[in-house]
Amino acid sequence: MDQKVHSGQRSRAQLPKTTLSEQAYEHLQNDLLAGVFAPGEKLRPQALQERYGVGISPIREALMLLSCDGLVTNEGQRGFRVAEASLDDLLDILDVRKKIETELLEDAIRHGDEEWGAQITAAFYKLVHTPLPAAGDVQAGHRWEHAHRRFHYALLSAARSNWLHRIDEQLVWHSERYRRMRIAGPLPQEVLERDIVSEHQELMDAVLKRDTERACSLLVAHIDETARVVSQYLT
Repeated sequence: MDQKVHSGQRSRAQLPKTTLSEQAYEHLQNDLLAGVFAPGEKLRPQALQERYGVGISPIREALMLLSCDGLVTNEGQRGFRVAEASLDDLLDILDVRKKIETELLEDAIRHGDEEWGAQITAAFYKLVHTPLPAAGDVQAGHRWEHAHRRFHYALLSAARSNWLHRIDEQLVWHSERYRRMRIAGPLPQEVLERDIVSEHQELMDAVLKRDTERACSLLVAHIDETARVVSQYLT
């Protein structure tokens, strides 16, 4: 069961941050995902230079990388802006995620071994022991989203297509940006009430039992529920 193809290629987010440009990229990406900057807001390199304590060149390089990721728009001589947010964009992102991730999950279930199962279990333990963030708690949001992302990556990690993994990673970043609008947004408490632990427990159990049909159905339902909740904020 060959899982070396994907596991041997770490994403940009997983690589050690050794240069000022990489550090600036990480800091700015975290702030974009956390909603520190509003959709459509102009990103001024001089202000970002002061915020992150790095030179103008690393800031510009980070902005270029983030424009490739789609989190920032490059307007040429007019500079950079935060990517806009809309309900249509969210639904498009999540629709494509469902198609790609069900394909990845089917392949992961088919080829995953004991080590894959152990990674899923460990990631689930970390997720359920990471408290959900309160509204406006950016650092707690970072911690929970990291644990959440790690769990979903673990589910799919045994799938063999590097290209599907790369595309999905970008979609996950954009999904996270929208999901964190919900955390920071003024939604009533009843909208936020959702048994996250049970959702992930059921999904993990189906995957580890190699019940492909149920696992894919639960994954689609999980993504659809995110769309339902977050779309209320956008409308």
